[in-house]
Amino acid sequence: MRLFSTGLLEMVRALFIFVVLYFVFGAISNYFLETFTNRPIGQLTEEYPYLMYFLALQAIGIAILIFILYRNKFQFTGWYKGKRVKPLSKTTTRILVVISVVAILALYIVVGFGL
Repeated sequence: MRLFSTGLLEMVRALFIFVVLYFVFGAISNYFLETFTNRPIGQLTEEYPYLMYFLALQAIGIAILIFILYRNKFQFTGWYKGKRVKPLSKTTTRILVVISVVAILALYIVVGFGL
């Protein structure tokens, strides 16, 4: 029963961390995009509907970064202390960071060259 309760608490904690960090990273990203283009995101997506795909790609990149943060840092400060809990390897971390940075920057590259 103790394992179930600590696992449940850790899942709630992980979800809370994900939502808060996703909100923070998303707000920062939206701020930079609106500052960079001098237009709100709603207006940009109405004029250029293909930007929705790049916004989705950026959201995936942010989710990957949060996953890396959780697996390498936050996972070890929670309630669940399992035997199989270990950080991502350095190679995996580097590959995922590169993928997420490319996914995040793709929107800014398209906006910079396309508008």
